[in-house]
Formats: sequence, structure tokens, C-alpha cells
Amino acid sequence: MVVKSFIHCADLHLGAKNPKLSLVKQKQLSQEHLEKLEDIFLSNTDVVIICGDLFHQRTVTKKISSIFFDYVKNFNKPVLYVCGNHDEKFEFDMLPENFYILNYHDPVFKTENVDFWCKDADFSNFDNEKINVLLLHGEIFNKEDNDYIDIKKYLIKPFDYVALGHQHSFWQGDINNTKLVYAGATFGNGFDECGGKGFVKVDIQKPLTYSFVPVSQREFKIINFDISNIENDLVLKNKLSSIMKQEKDNLVRINLTGYYSEENKPNFNILAFDNFYYEFVDKTKLKIDFQKYKNEPLSFKAEFIKLVEQLECDEEEKNKILTIGLEALQGEDLSI
Repeated sequence: MVVKSFIHCADLHLGAKNPKLSLVKQKQLSQEHLEKLEDIFLSNTDVVIICGDLFHQRTVTKKISSIFFDYVKNFNKPVLYVCGNHDEKFEFDMLPENFYILNYHDPVFKTENVDFWCKDADFSNFDNEKINVLLLHGEIFNKEDNDYIDIKKYLIKPFDYVALGHQHSFWQGDINNTKLVYAGATFGNGFDECGGKGFVKVDIQKPLTYSFVPVSQREFKIINFDISNIENDLVLKNKLSSIMKQEKDNLVRINLTGYYSEENKPNFNILAFDNFYYEFVDKTKLKIDFQKYKNEPLSFKAEFIKLVEQLECDEEEKNKILTIGLEALQGEDLSI
């Protein structure tokens, strides 16, 4: 077969559960992921490669695995796979004939114009006249990572494209004219995986061209919201309502930041919205009136302020010390 294009994806983590969601929403999200995954196998491409972590753990429901392998079977063209750290112990059996696991038993998949390799190959029959693609799952930056891969030892061969899995965000780089690409996770599963997720479409030509294609329906998003100049609770709720309407279908964490006065402490309990999922993290601080406490009679706070004012440091440093000290005296979380 002649390959005109292929799809590079990784880190599907099928079967992963998100404990923040109710069981109903976990099932809904899982179903949506599977439906979006089908779009990949309906794409007009010749080969799909999956660079590890197809499943999240060794045990996955028969329903999920059956749906996935039905997609593969219906695709009816080669699907190439290398194991990741999450599914290296998964027992693959009764596989469709077009699903190929690249490992030390079968380290290369050859076509008329493109050869697809895994790390277990000895590369003795490397053909420079073809397009050569290397499939890897691991960490190429951090040597302390348990799944570190020394990428340099593979680049002694002139690969045209190194397809990577393990990092959950899209990344692209270039070493000695070799394109290195992390496709990123196909779907996000937590607030440490914010932003769009998808796959990479690669067109076979000299040189190769590729583009990231987002597929995820819902995104995890973190939004910082400063309450410092909010007049009252009603204004707070109205302003947040506008944000939440835009993010209705996403999974959103709102970091509430800024300062409030003792007379105007916001009531976050009134914040309720009809979104798929949201959470609030209260990082707000009480705005301290130093002059007010300075004039209190027989007060630890007043004595502390007087001591700080005698320090030989600039006003900015004094304000930091006063803020942390008075927060400690009032039992507040410290601004460190």
C-alpha cells in the first residue's frame, strides 16, 4: 500500500474515571469521548498510529474495549500501536487483523513508501529512500522521569518524523531536520490537562507536513477572577454568570482572587450555576486597614505595627511583613 497520510494520536486513557464528577456525568463524558474517537477512524487517512496509553489501566470494561476495537475493525486499514506505561500490562487478545502492536517481536511495519518503526528495532534494514517514522512513548526532556527516553540514540538514523506519546499537551520540535511531535492526550481528564486536545494529521511528502486537529468536545479550564473591585454579592454573581454562560459545556475551575474589606466580605455560597461541571477555589484575602489597628489601645496588633515601622527597610517590604503578621494574628491564610 502507498501511504498518502496518517493520523498520530496518543494517550487516549480509555476507561479513566474522574472522581470530581458524578457517576452519571462520568458515563456521559466517557460516551462522548468514544463518539469523538470514532471521528478519527472515519477520517480520510491511510494509517492510524497510537503512541501508548490506549487504556488507563489493566482492567477496562468489555464495553469500552469492544467499542474501540469495532472502530478499528471498521476502519479496515492499518492501526499501529506501541505500549505506554499505563497499558503495558494490558492483555490484548482477539484483536482485529488490522491492529498491529509494534514491539520486539514485530518492530517495523513496512509499506511501499513509508516504514513505521518502534524502539525495539535494530534498524539494520533502514531504507533512506523511504519516509521513516518512529513511534515512541515516554519523556524526552526530564532524565529523572521513570519513563525517560534518550532520544539522541535514535536520531543517529535520519527519521523524517518521531511520533511521541506520554505528554498530554501538543508539542512540536526539530532536531537535525527530524520532526519530533507529541500529539498530546486525545481528551483531557483533569485541571492539570487544560486546553484543547486532539490528534495530529500528517501528510506524506518531502518534507512532511502536519497539523494539530482538535477533537475534544469539552475542555478543562482554569479562570482567575479578581473580586477586589466588586461592589456587592449581586454584582459578583452577575459578572460570574456572564463567564459561566460562555463555559457552559466545559469543566471549569474559578480561582477567586483579590482583596475584600471587613465590611464587605463576599458570600460565595450564593454562587450556583447550571454548568456541566464547575468548582470555586477561594484565594481571596482580607484587606487590612493598618491605621485602624495601629490606634487600638492595649493591642498586640498595634504593638506589632509599631515594631515593624521601626525596621530599616523600604515601605514595600514593611507592607509585606505587616500583611503576613496581621494575617497570622487573625488566623488568616498567609500571603506567602
